[in-house]
Amino acid sequence: IFFVEQILRVKAEEDKIPLLLVGNKSDLEDRRQVSVEEARSKAEEWGVQYVETSAKTRANVDKVFFDLMREVRAKKMSENKDKNGKKSSRNKKSLRERCCIL
Repeated sequence: IFFVEQILRVKAEEDKIPLLLVGNKSDLEDRRQVSVEEARSKAEEWGVQYVETSAKTRANVDKVFFDLMREVRAKKMSENKDKNGKKSSRNKKSLRERCCIL
């Protein structure tokens, strides 16, 4: 809880920070210190996704990266939509106006 509170304190101006709760070393089931149920309930409490990973078996390593990038992208799209009143997109005309071929 302290870790999340510290992040929120630093990023106080942000209304939604892209976060994932990641359990590592999932291949060492016999040495587990946090139960899956406890981790899922904490993730639900924080309003974030929970994923278990293992670098040894490469389980969900890419998934964590791509899920976090999706969260970041969704946040940026939401910010752009709020700023412009619609989705931010470049049209071909504006690209041509900025480009010059010599």
